[in-house]
Amino acid sequence: MRFFLIFVILCLITPLSFSQSQRSAVSLYNNYLKGLLYAEKGEYLKSLEELERAKASDPLSIHIRLKIASVLIRLDRFDEAEAILQEAKKIDPDNLDLSLALIFVYSYSANNGDLEAEYEDFLNKAHEAKPKDIGISEYLAQFYFYKKRPEEAIKVYENILENNPDYVEALFWLGNLYEELGQRSKALEVWERGLKLEPDSAPLLNCLGYTYAQDGVKLDLAEEMIKKALEQEPENGAYLDSLGWVYYKKGDIEKAKEYILMAIELIKDPDVYEHLGDIYIELKNYEKGIGYYEEGLLRFPGDKNLELKLKKYGKENKIPKG
Repeated sequence: MRFFLIFVILCLITPLSFSQSQRSAVSLYNNYLKGLLYAEKGEYLKSLEELERAKASDPLSIHIRLKIASVLIRLDRFDEAEAILQEAKKIDPDNLDLSLALIFVYSYSANNGDLEAEYEDFLNKAHEAKPKDIGISEYLAQFYFYKKRPEEAIKVYENILENNPDYVEALFWLGNLYEELGQRSKALEVWERGLKLEPDSAPLLNCLGYTYAQDGVKLDLAEEMIKKALEQEPENGAYLDSLGWVYYKKGDIEKAKEYILMAIELIKDPDVYEHLGDIYIELKNYEKGIGYYEEGLLRFPGDKNLELKLKKYGKENKIPKG
């Protein structure tokens, strides 16, 4: 992978264009070609010498700096590679090849904050350059999603859907983002729109079924939807948990317990721990119920729902407070 990424950086760079006198250009070109030839042979120090000579002849060249950075990377001289790439960025701040090279450098160093900032900068510039490219847009939206910046992710997905109104995956993610912001009616609207376009979509069937169960509405339809999703993915822990929660809302506690115990064998998720805790509390087995809340909180420190449940139920007497 490391060699491949270096190769990508080398291949991204377009051929040089020279503006010096013909004699100077020939010398520059010779140094440049020698540098490439030495790099190909693995003689990186010699390559570096020739490329540095080429840079001295063409001090504003971005391309030569990228080649030098790739050689420095092969020599594990990441700090120097970063320095020359940052120098190049001052010359051409919007150059995507430079951002891509810096992302690679940061990924091999401890500069995680710099890596994240450079990655975001790269994605934004790529998105601006190609606003209708779904792939680039999705990378940017997912970056915002995982960085807990839902409003920015929503804007990107809405932009995708303006140009591609039938793109079901964008509808799925957009619904999740609305749900995260507490805008459930909007979430349901886009998920339902997606399901009309793709009636067998397991993720959409599960999202809608589970949300109906949370609201305690359309429970028969919710059960039907989630079972349909499970036909496609019978060992999906999230779907098993959703079906268990439908049964819980229907009052079939034993069946709810059966499915959610299966779910927790497949996924470790704070909602699943909370659901099992709720089920055992409902069955008056307070010790086991509180045990699941505590285990969930150990795995997911700071989870607000689990913290609230532990405050609600007394540990000493194993009986509800109030």
